[in-house]
Amino acid sequence: MKNDSINIWQTGIILFILIFANKILLLPSLFYNEAKVEGVFCYLFLFLLELFLITLFVFLKRKYPNSSFSSLIREKLGVVTLKIFYVLFLLYFFCKLVLIYNITYIFFKDLIYKDNDAFLYVICIFPIINFLAVSKMRVFGRTAQIFFPLIFIILLISIVLSFIGTKSTPLLFQGSFSSIFIGSFKHISSFGDSVFLIIFFDKIDYKKKDGKKLFFMSVFAMILTLLIVISFYLSYTYTSFMHPYAIFEVLGNIKDYGGLGRVDVISVILVIFLTYLQMGLYLKCFTESFLVVFPKLSNVYALVSFDIAFFFVVELVIRNLEKTVLYGQSVLPYFSLVSFGLVPIFSILFLLMKKKEKSDGKT
Repeated sequence: MKNDSINIWQTGIILFILIFANKILLLPSLFYNEAKVEGVFCYLFLFLLELFLITLFVFLKRKYPNSSFSSLIREKLGVVTLKIFYVLFLLYFFCKLVLIYNITYIFFKDLIYKDNDAFLYVICIFPIINFLAVSKMRVFGRTAQIFFPLIFIILLISIVLSFIGTKSTPLLFQGSFSSIFIGSFKHISSFGDSVFLIIFFDKIDYKKKDGKKLFFMSVFAMILTLLIVISFYLSYTYTSFMHPYAIFEVLGNIKDYGGLGRVDVISVILVIFLTYLQMGLYLKCFTESFLVVFPKLSNVYALVSFDIAFFFVVELVIRNLEKTVLYGQSVLPYFSLVSFGLVPIFSILFLLMKKKEKSDGKT
């Protein structure tokens, strides 16, 4: 385990990237369409659920520092429950990858590739995320750690410049409580990223008081996400629902800054880094879940199975913005019951159970 483990700062960096990554393109305009400016409260509500998952991880890690989550399920609930649970994990991460792929494909096609077909995008994305998936977790952690300073600098520049382009102040309290609740449920699939902590439960080096570092990185990512959303709403107010790519749109308002030319290209670079790391980690989560369900097979079988199934599904799904939004609103929310339903239930159950060592009279 020690040869394939990540420290708490690397874990925090990965958590930061996941929390921020898929919430700065389509989501702000979708939340505005559901709840107007009060879409910010959808973020706040779902971020609280995210923090709840992180809290459960911290308490579980304190109680079972050397166990994996799969071993806990096997020992306490049996092999059948283990298989069913991780099959659901397989479907969950597969569906998340389909959504991320479609969103980023549409984004890059509109802004970069233009007339090129999906094959070019596949060539650019899949070799890298497949490599990240088969790499050791320590390799992935160090990769995220190396690129994090660059990602963070680009992110800060984007946030500062985004507020330069703000134009007006929108009216508040146009959205109702019910619209906030409905909007949160429809797009809950964009959250729950901290569930990766459960997948790699035994590969995270956790020491006393390390929980504060995880909360710091998580809350920091949430604050920066909210700043992007607020700047987007201040920039476009009542037409926010018409602008699907928030991080790009807020910088597109500026066009030119200090003679530097188009600054919105900064957001494209940021999305490229985030896409590689996010899709690479989700594919790694998929392979880890695959190996729990099929322990006698290697991760090569997991990748081949994923690639074949993924291309088949993606070819069936029409890659346009309307179909992608419909998929995210009508299919994925039910799979999010894995991250916001089953994982908390199992975690609380394990916290309430006595450790096996104690029941046997061992220390």
